[in-house]
Amino acid sequence: MGLGACRRGIAVIFASVLLQGALPSALLGASGPALEPDALMARVQAQYDRTTHLHARFRQETRLQGFDQVQTGEGEVWILKPGMMRWHYTKPERQIIIANGETLWIYLPDERQAIRDRVQTSMGTRTPALFLAGQARLTEVFSVAGAASQVPGEGGPLRLELTPKEGTLPYSQVELGIHPTSYQVVRVKLVDPLGSVTTMWFTDIDTQAAVDPSLFQFQVPSGVDVIAPPVFPVPR
Repeated sequence: MGLGACRRGIAVIFASVLLQGALPSALLGASGPALEPDALMARVQAQYDRTTHLHARFRQETRLQGFDQVQTGEGEVWILKPGMMRWHYTKPERQIIIANGETLWIYLPDERQAIRDRVQTSMGTRTPALFLAGQARLTEVFSVAGAASQVPGEGGPLRLELTPKEGTLPYSQVELGIHPTSYQVVRVKLVDPLGSVTTMWFTDIDTQAAVDPSLFQFQVPSGVDVIAPPVFPVPR
């Protein structure tokens, strides 16, 4: 799978789970005893149901199975329900991924190219993109794989391991890192069937400031070529 296809799939999945842990603790009540895994998963879903938008900074690291090379990236993400997201990679190279619920754009400024696709075609009909559109629930696709535990280190996030209920998703395991008092999702780890691992850390998560809907519109700049997306098998 090419880097662009990998990033657009990862972007949708991360956007889905990030929205599900984005509410401040004031809406959740004071922290209490550690939650059981199913209760913690339900709390995360409840947060998603109430969250309408967010902005955050991210750092991404991908370790490919069988290769020593580690791919890294960082940038900003904006999400507006239903179904709109904008990922702006600033490192290692500039790349902008925009989805407005129907159309997906991948803009490569340095290469003066833009890829246009339909969200449903690119992501399939059974991917976490459905969460962004409010058409599915986390518990419908994932089940809890193990007990919730705290990531080693004082004050570290709670670790919640999930597995797909059906073999239709491109990842065999999803691990959420959840802040122990605010219940924000601050880390997401994805493991694919081949053993490659992608981890993304989120900081400066803001669910209060308004998100401008124009961020999810894309006008092809002059001199930029619009090309067809590469074709990869997509689970249906």
